[in-house]
Amino acid sequence: MSGLVIFSVPLYKIFCSITGFQGFNDQSNTFEQNADISDSQLDLNVIFTSQVDNNLDWIFEAPDKMQISEGIKYDVVFKAKNNTPNETTGTSVFNVLPPKIGPYLMKIECFCFLDQTILPKETVEFPVTFYIDPLILDDPEARRVKNVTLSYTFFEKKG
Repeated sequence: MSGLVIFSVPLYKIFCSITGFQGFNDQSNTFEQNADISDSQLDLNVIFTSQVDNNLDWIFEAPDKMQISEGIKYDVVFKAKNNTPNETTGTSVFNVLPPKIGPYLMKIECFCFLDQTILPKETVEFPVTFYIDPLILDDPEARRVKNVTLSYTFFEKKG
């Protein structure tokens, strides 16, 4: 049983990487660094949310909502503060809604699925760099989506 627990996160990452479930997929570098936004065909309203499990005494803040287009790289910053007098470690899980957008959301830099340790009373920034794969334009269902929620939840890392 302990083997299942030890390998649960790596197995979950593999599953998410293959399926795009939870918005986690293989990182790719096929975005346009300096794309002209006037060339885009899709506009998505993105709302970022952040949650913290009750066992972790952190304040976790999401960036403001934004409008994005396919093929363009975006950078956002989440912030977290450890409210305790002790060093604590958390692990985050990422989710994208609606799920049909997950396979097209490509993360270049992300703090998700990595242990994050914060010193007592310290505030840290967690950058996320992502883009929407232009292949979304070939998916009639995903292409109709106008509103997307990108959500992160931090859980306490024991041990």
